[in-house]
Amino acid sequence: MKSRFILLPILSLSFSGKVLAQSVKSEKIKPQWLHKQPKPTNLTFVYETDYAVGKSLDDARMKSLNGLIAASGFESGVVVLSDYKSQTVDSKVYSNGKLSDYQIDAFEANSQMKGNEVQLHVKSIAEYWTRDINGMVSLTTLYAKSLNGTPNFDDVELTTKYGAHGLWRSAIVPGWGQFHKGSYLKGGLILGGTVALVGGIIFTESQRSDYVSKITKIHDAGIKRAYATKRDHFATGRNICVGAAAALYVYNLLDAFVAPGARRVVTLRSNGNTYAFAPTLLEGNAPGVGMVMSF
Repeated sequence: MKSRFILLPILSLSFSGKVLAQSVKSEKIKPQWLHKQPKPTNLTFVYETDYAVGKSLDDARMKSLNGLIAASGFESGVVVLSDYKSQTVDSKVYSNGKLSDYQIDAFEANSQMKGNEVQLHVKSIAEYWTRDINGMVSLTTLYAKSLNGTPNFDDVELTTKYGAHGLWRSAIVPGWGQFHKGSYLKGGLILGGTVALVGGIIFTESQRSDYVSKITKIHDAGIKRAYATKRDHFATGRNICVGAAAALYVYNLLDAFVAPGARRVVTLRSNGNTYAFAPTLLEGNAPGVGMVMSF
């Protein structure tokens, strides 16, 4: 008996440790822009994602900037990000009591550079990160990046609402709207439940009809009563399946219209807010590149 009392606290501590060691995500559902980037409305810029891993969120952001610069053709020019400063503000949008938005407000970076002077305009659109049990942060950032000269960036907003886009899909095929919004588990359960209930309706109605047919062919009163009882049971089962299917279909429509989905980027209009990379001089008149956000 004593060994049992000793074992329980040990198991409890072990379970608590596993709970505390779980990884953390910036959003419950992966954003839509991770696999479906928005399309620019003009040819002065492109949308581009960059992936980085760091010891902290700020470290990952700094490495993301490094990767963006390198991917833009500065591999031989940029040596190292010599200075990095950021100021962040939480843009808190609550849905069902949970924080659902996070935004970089401003950041600045300097890189030592050699070669010809170049200018790159970048706008940070969105980011998605995960923190593993060791504290390492994996960050994916969506940028709008200039192509030639001063860009005409789109004015965009991030939203988890889909409105009629999810509703009409779920009206045609239950669960389709949830799949479209990135809620694959919920969509699968709704679709699977609908298929199972429709199958139940078909089976119970088939059995009910079969016993109705048997009753007309049997003259024995006792057997008729037994068949009638089974007929009524299958009729009740059919009615239950019909009611459940109807309730699931209504829930499917409401969920497709109201429930938040994967965060997506919606284009509003164009503006001129940018982060700008421009040639600058560091201490000791060393050549460099400065990045400043203007808004």
